[in-house]
Amino acid sequence: MGKTSAKELFILGRVSLRPTHGHEIMRTLKESRSDLWVELSEKHVYYILRKFERDGLVEATEARSGNLPARKIYAITAAGREVLAEMMRAESLIHAMPYSEFDVLLGMLCYADALDDAAKDAVLASREAALEGLLEELASAAADPTLGDEFEGFPKLILARVTSKIEGELSWLREIAAEVKRAGWASMKPVFGERN
Repeated sequence: MGKTSAKELFILGRVSLRPTHGHEIMRTLKESRSDLWVELSEKHVYYILRKFERDGLVEATEARSGNLPARKIYAITAAGREVLAEMMRAESLIHAMPYSEFDVLLGMLCYADALDDAAKDAVLASREAALEGLLEELASAAADPTLGDEFEGFPKLILARVTSKIEGELSWLREIAAEVKRAGWASMKPVFGERN
């Protein structure tokens, strides 16, 4: 399987652990802090689950708990297990570019003249503040004694990786801001072809 989606891999992988419903997948996403590397809404989770059901990768049954409305419980099929194994070897994920959507925005700040320099400075400052806030949130989550063993194993590895990436990006953004302050936004605009 050449091209696969990290979102689909996460959902099918989660269903492979035990039969589940979309709300439980969202809860797992948040509790395991997988939301740091997979951006999913509950609506998107159910869309993907219905797609998997149509493709025969999962089977859905209705289950009722107490007075709650019936909900669909999804279980992986044999075909789903085969596809999951293929997804886990997908070249597109193995060779995925390590960039964020902000990198696209930063590129447009450098390329395009849709914003004046003060507005571009404000965007950089906002990104820096957002990353600093996220670092504080991660430090608080890691220090939360009520989580106990929940941050062991893979969640602890992901937390350390994400924290390191955020710290690296903050350092990089500060270098960019210093360069912009020194030479202006025009110095960041790429030049294609020969310079005159």
